[in-house]
Amino acid sequence: MHAVRIFHSPSDVANRLSQFGIVAEDVNPLIEAVVAARNDVVSADARTAAGTKAYLAGVRHLRFLFLPKGWQSDSTNGVESVVHVETGMRIVYQSVESACVAIRGPQPINAKGPAAENAIKMGQGVLFRDEELPEVAPEKIADLNSMLWFLCVSVNDEDEEDVRAELSLPAAIESGQFKGFLERIFIVKGGDWKARSPVMTPEDDGAYEFSIARK
Repeated sequence: MHAVRIFHSPSDVANRLSQFGIVAEDVNPLIEAVVAARNDVVSADARTAAGTKAYLAGVRHLRFLFLPKGWQSDSTNGVESVVHVETGMRIVYQSVESACVAIRGPQPINAKGPAAENAIKMGQGVLFRDEELPEVAPEKIADLNSMLWFLCVSVNDEDEEDVRAELSLPAAIESGQFKGFLERIFIVKGGDWKARSPVMTPEDDGAYEFSIARK
């Protein structure tokens, strides 16, 4: 069985992320927004308010990050993502229980539905037969463009400074959970968030305009 490829050293992470057109620090504003959204709840809110607000913030800032770089918004079959039109590569925001833990993969806090399962089958499923999961030759992964990646963010409810993020390529989804991973890129590891420099929010200079959809 081929072990999942994990990129964790700063140089390896930087080299791998460069293929997505970003650096690790570019993800910090997204994480800041997710953490702030989770904290923007009161006792009168619905039980799911923190998770819902975090997801909405994650999707919004995922697009704030990638759309100026030429990616496009995509909502095929209800799966909110950004897509690189030339390659077909897609990225989805995902809140997870625990990111950047080498001995176990991140799992979505809320089970994924059939739309996400089918999207992964379309992107990653051409690599192997079901009985082969997740035994995938690395050279096959390198040749595949139209893959579905997940930008996974975890926030420890007991320690708000324990925030982690990784960009990962699951092999499949089974019973709403990720089944195996092909690649994992550790962007913010344990302890990194506490030691980071504060994210500076620049003034809106009109460099990129986002349309506001209204019903």
